Amino acid sequence: MRVALISSSFYPATFYGGPVSATWDLSRKLGDQGIEVYVSTTNANGKERLRVKTNEFINKGKNLFVKYYHEQIINRFSFKYILGLWKDIAKSDLVYIQYLFHYTVFFALIYSFLQNKKIIICPRGSFSHFTLHYKWSLLKSLWLSVLIKPLCKDVCWHVSSYLEEQDILKLFPKADIKVINDGIDYNTFQDIDKLDKKELLYKFTNHNFEKISHIFFSMGRLHKIKRFDAVIDAFVLFLNDYPDAKLLIAGPDDGCRNNLLKQIQDLHLSNSVFLIGSLDFRSKCLVMGNVDLFILASYFESFGIVIAESLACGTPVVVSNNTPWKDIEKNKCGIFTESEYDGLYLSFKRFLDMEFDSNMIRNYVRVNYDWHVIVKKFINLIKSQ
Repeated sequence: MRVALISSSFYPATFYGGPVSATWDLSRKLGDQGIEVYVSTTNANGKERLRVKTNEFINKGKNLFVKYYHEQIINRFSFKYILGLWKDIAKSDLVYIQYLFHYTVFFALIYSFLQNKKIIICPRGSFSHFTLHYKWSLLKSLWLSVLIKPLCKDVCWHVSSYLEEQDILKLFPKADIKVINDGIDYNTFQDIDKLDKKELLYKFTNHNFEKISHIFFSMGRLHKIKRFDAVIDAFVLFLNDYPDAKLLIAGPDDGCRNNLLKQIQDLHLSNSVFLIGSLDFRSKCLVMGNVDLFILASYFESFGIVIAESLACGTPVVVSNNTPWKDIEKNKCGIFTESEYDGLYLSFKRFLDMEFDSNMIRNYVRVNYDWHVIVKKFINLIKSQ
């Protein structure tokens, strides 16, 4: 079977966060299982372009080929994409489309419709209340009603959580929806080097501290949706009780870095809260595997791959109730809480009174979210279309 995977961005465009890593891993795992995956994407990576060969398929692994179309207007337009995608889709047995509010989606849908191809769409949180109402809400409404809805009567929707399923059903009550979570390569998060707190902070902040009581960590694009401002406000309260605690925040700037730096300055937190920028995979694992707690306070996450990654490292989490991780407390892996600063602060306090078994936390992820479990479900989905 040959699958045409259509996405506005693809690895190594790590600016876009967890979904890019998840799609990259899924593509490789499908290839390993004999599914031919031909990715049609762009060379966009945030406000920059990837340094890759463009406009031809490149072999990226077993049964995996990627074509990075050059964009004349980054994130807005590629002449080669519009011309070349028709042929990419014509050779496929099934078309798998990622995201929703992007010009690549419209052309992928119209070409697939005209060629009578089987279609699966993975909206990646596009139907969430936050996404629909954050910037260009009227244009998004028109996009859905005029361009998307007429072409989606017979498509299958692949979502990564029950939250996405609920959001789609509000607009398309008769939609055919399959819930399959994102996955992680569990084994790659094992055997992490152990550092003491002083070593870890010096490595990522270049600061030496005599006393360190706790290290908390949060990670993601520095964007409003991630609520890093609330994490910082909650951490200020925590510092009243534990003045030697430290907070690390990692991720590329997506519009909020300057605001966060100002918040840190205004609250006199320059020795307590650190923005440490983007991390490569090895560094991410090193931090996750050596901190006391990981925090995700987002307004919305369709899945939240960083939660699975933190748990794979054996590190407990505090997670916003705007994410689908509602069973996190039942499985003794962390705390499910409100994303406002006061709720986060109370969760930090609760965390200190709780005991966590890192082996139990790891096993929860291995059994439920390792790729060997997820890819079987996805192969069953594409073969059922």
